[in-house]
Amino acid sequence: MPLFANIDPEVIAVFIPIIGVIGGVFIAVTAVIMNGRRKELEHRERILAMEKGITPPSPQVETERPKYSGRRANGLVMTGIGLALTIALWAEEGAEGGVWGLIPLFIGLGLLIAGSLDKREYEAQQRRMNSPV
Repeated sequence: MPLFANIDPEVIAVFIPIIGVIGGVFIAVTAVIMNGRRKELEHRERILAMEKGITPPSPQVETERPKYSGRRANGLVMTGIGLALTIALWAEEGAEGGVWGLIPLFIGLGLLIAGSLDKREYEAQQRRMNSPV
């Protein structure tokens, strides 16, 4: 017998968004705590090095990823979801249902186009910065 067989579907439907919100808050709090611990460990390492008379290591500079890389990754995911949703709905409900999958498909394509434009702009900016004046 399934574990949730006796629970009313409306009760499950109410708990889905509640669990989603709690999960999102939990992930955000965990990220903040982990970032604080990482910074605390780096600080302790620098203090121990100073106490021993060693030159403390320079803080690691986090290189920022170009803006286009996130857009391309999100665009690929959204395009895949939109394509799969379009095919599934089209097969199940016909053309009327398949149209709804085009929304995430075109959002994904838009993100891919924006990512490629951002990449061109980023590369042109890098060429301008590296070219002798």
